[in-house]
Amino acid sequence: MKINSRRAILFLFIILLYPVQCMSKDDNGDSSFVSTVDFTYNLRKGDSKELSKAFALFGAKQKAVVLSAKYLTHKGLLEHYGKKQSEIFCLATDEISVSVIDEKFHEKTNAYYMKIKALVRNTDFIQAEIKNLELEKKELKFSYSEEMEQHVSESIEPGQELSRAYRYIRRGKWRIAIIYLNHLGKKYPNWGEIYLAKAIGYYSIHNVDKMITALKTACFLGNEEACGDLDGLTQSHDKY
Repeated sequence: MKINSRRAILFLFIILLYPVQCMSKDDNGDSSFVSTVDFTYNLRKGDSKELSKAFALFGAKQKAVVLSAKYLTHKGLLEHYGKKQSEIFCLATDEISVSVIDEKFHEKTNAYYMKIKALVRNTDFIQAEIKNLELEKKELKFSYSEEMEQHVSESIEPGQELSRAYRYIRRGKWRIAIIYLNHLGKKYPNWGEIYLAKAIGYYSIHNVDKMITALKTACFLGNEEACGDLDGLTQSHDKY
């Protein structure tokens, strides 16, 4: 009986171990995407080199996340996140592994340049989704005064901070989102992503004038998506 028990345990161990080994092998190949990307953050009045470096790195990592998500999704290794996409992508940006290939501060143009090699796994998105759910549960417990005051920490956490704004937007709490983004804008006055998110918030409450103003600010601060949106709005207006 002892021999049979040991064989049974060994057999069970082999069964459980085999799929883990297969998953590990897949994770090193098909379940990951490697890219080399760069990003330049243009310093403006009030920006420190430390903050500029953080945003140059965040911008490069964010580009890697968006690029990786496109190919992993088409390959069936990543789900479509729908309205949660922006918040999960923000958090996934914090999760990915990168190595810095090059970084420079250009004094003449007052810009911080960052080039990285990024390894993005589908598990990075899973971890981001888990964290997103945890943060949302925490935010659901906020009192009215906490939501109105919108305390912003001193630490530099652009991914986590911006994801909060997109969670408010998804939940239809557009005015709260705008209030929060106003507070976040005091901390990061020259970050175009904030104004792009504001534009979505203003559009949701039917304030088109402020939406366009926010897009113009985001575009001026170097946000390419905002520039594209403005161009699209101009072309649409010309047709009618």
